[in-house]
Amino acid sequence: MKNEERYLVQRILKGDSAAFRELYDAQKPGLIRACWYFLGSNPEVEDVVQEVFIKALKNLGRFRFKSSLGTWLHQIAINTCLDLLEKKKKNLPFSMEFFARQPSKEQRTPYPEEALKALREEIQNLEGRDRELVQLREIEGLSYEAIAERLKIPENTVATGLFRARQKLVEKVRARFPEWKEMME
Repeated sequence: MKNEERYLVQRILKGDSAAFRELYDAQKPGLIRACWYFLGSNPEVEDVVQEVFIKALKNLGRFRFKSSLGTWLHQIAINTCLDLLEKKKKNLPFSMEFFARQPSKEQRTPYPEEALKALREEIQNLEGRDRELVQLREIEGLSYEAIAERLKIPENTVATGLFRARQKLVEKVRARFPEWKEMME
């Protein structure tokens, strides 16, 4: 994989627009997911992703392959989102739909600040494999296949583990807000 990434970077640095398009198409969905985690369904997500690619392109010559290209781009995305939030002094958005019995991946309304804080705390309180899976999928934006490779476990184990870890998070956050029970049913 590193050799493929080195070749792709070399092509981009030589001005090969097809190579940049290849990188863009491969990484954009994961970057949108990472930015969405921080910004929610904010219309600025697309702009932030564009900014991530601009920053990456400007600094691509300094990329040293100590991590994967995807991991590097995700770190740029996280930093860009945090900078934006700091500038705007905003909190991360949230939606009550996250706490539904079957959480939706699409948020339509912002989450209450208390719920987001609780979710962050509960993510930090996850232990072992649960925390590792949530970190790799939801924060770093890795595919199930990439997670399976990294952890040396079958893909279906990744899917099952993520489902269980997410359910634990939902239940723990629900338990912290019993007054919202009717809204979460």
